[in-house]
Amino acid sequence: MARSAAGLVRGDETPPPQPAVARTRGGTRGGRGGSGWFLLGLTACHAVNDLYGLVLPPLLPAIQAAFALSYLQLGMLSFATTAISAFAQPLVGYWADLRRRRRLVLVAGFCLFPVAMVLIGNAPSYGALLAAAAVLGLASSAYHPQSTTLLLARFPVNRGWASGIHGIGNSIGFALAPVLVGPLAARFGWRPAALALALPALAAAALSWWLVKEPSVRVARGLRAGVSRPLLVLTCVNGIQGAVVAGFVTFLPAYYANRGAGLALAGLLTAPTLAAGLFAQPLGGTLSDRLGRRGVLIVATVALGVSLLFFPRVDGVLLIALAVLIGFWASLAPPVVLVYAAELAPGGRTGQAVGLAWGAGIAISSIAAPATGAAIDAFGFAPAHTALGFLALAAAVLALSLPRRET
Repeated sequence: MARSAAGLVRGDETPPPQPAVARTRGGTRGGRGGSGWFLLGLTACHAVNDLYGLVLPPLLPAIQAAFALSYLQLGMLSFATTAISAFAQPLVGYWADLRRRRRLVLVAGFCLFPVAMVLIGNAPSYGALLAAAAVLGLASSAYHPQSTTLLLARFPVNRGWASGIHGIGNSIGFALAPVLVGPLAARFGWRPAALALALPALAAAALSWWLVKEPSVRVARGLRAGVSRPLLVLTCVNGIQGAVVAGFVTFLPAYYANRGAGLALAGLLTAPTLAAGLFAQPLGGTLSDRLGRRGVLIVATVALGVSLLFFPRVDGVLLIALAVLIGFWASLAPPVVLVYAAELAPGGRTGQAVGLAWGAGIAISSIAAPATGAAIDAFGFAPAHTALGFLALAAAVLALSLPRRET
């Protein structure tokens, strides 16, 4: 979506004019069925995609025992996934924008997930696990740049609301990961569990092929066409906030296990934290439509930091409740960031802009897993959680320099 250079300088975030497209009830034509069915189907695909985003953490205790790994080595598995995804997302988004192959890229990503899971399930060594984790990251790089472009083409108004509803899929996928993977690994072993998880992505590939029609959106050429200073600031804010969340969530099952929970129970206790986004994501997107993207992002990040500072200082039911609250604050931001990035995209390069804000944000956050793992090895869980809390507050300070949205 085109934005003038003057608008970027003065911080004017009013959405630019949209391409002329045929309107339907609640949105525009651009896929099969009405806009409601389109949003529902894309949300289901989102759930499957993000299920694979957290498929590794519930397996980490079993993988650690199988290969005698340190927490730093476990963190490197998550780093391999996130680093590859981060590097590939803006490039994949750029190519899909330029060639108008968003549908093809979406389906290809889902078809690559089963390959990654088969490699994980058959990995003979730690090095093979690292390679499989990298394939998992490549598969995950396809989804968000394409889905956000498709949503904005379909919903020229109420974008935050549509992104928030779509974000429910993120919460469903994240919540399903520990619920499915932990008990499966406990009952059948982590290798059979990994192999069984190759199946959902194939169903999502078929659904996305049937659901999506390539939007008729022309874009400017050149990698630099999708970059602006506010977009780079948003990328840093998203990256730091994502690092905080990744550092917390990656080791949350291990933290519960360290407190005496078994493998299956640790996964089940983690699920409510991830399920908080079922309510937080639609709320965050809707509030950003009414109150502005910047304000919602700042409030969510401050609250996340404060909650993390208190997390090591509670126990029992309060510990689980505060973990759920952390999940709620963390889940307010993603739908806001995705739409915000697309609105800040010069030259109509929505896929590339989302790929940059989301992918490069993941690159920044990818250091969180090994860094948090190293901190836990050296100092324990409590100092690591405290450091994550202060990091979230630093992201909120940086977000103050983002442009305001006119409401």
